[in-house]
Amino acid sequence: MFRYLAIFAVFALSGCATTAGYEKVLNSWVGAQEIDLVRSWGPPVQAYEAGGRKFTVYSAKRNVYLPGTSPTYQTNVIGNTAYTTAVGGSPAMNIGMSCMTTFELEGSRVVSWTYKGNDCKAKK
Repeated sequence: MFRYLAIFAVFALSGCATTAGYEKVLNSWVGAQEIDLVRSWGPPVQAYEAGGRKFTVYSAKRNVYLPGTSPTYQTNVIGNTAYTTAVGGSPAMNIGMSCMTTFELEGSRVVSWTYKGNDCKAKK
């Protein structure tokens, strides 16, 4: 159950950002000049050529900290002895978030893109 809570929390933190929104942003770059891409996105972390095409790679990584929750305590008295048991609670955790986006260029124009990662999202 805790795993589902953590996943829900990550989605809640991302607000209305979706992969569809990210794809819309990426589609807006198809046909754009490479210089405009670099001006907007900054220098790529990697660039390479293959098959007469150029590929520029952008990468982002971050950690999302989810604080833990305290347990509740339940006490039962049996005879003259009280027994206290911790119920629920969860440990704090960090979730690694990343997105790697690759733009394919023909000449100096963006012709396509790909992405991978769990943090490739944007608002629509």
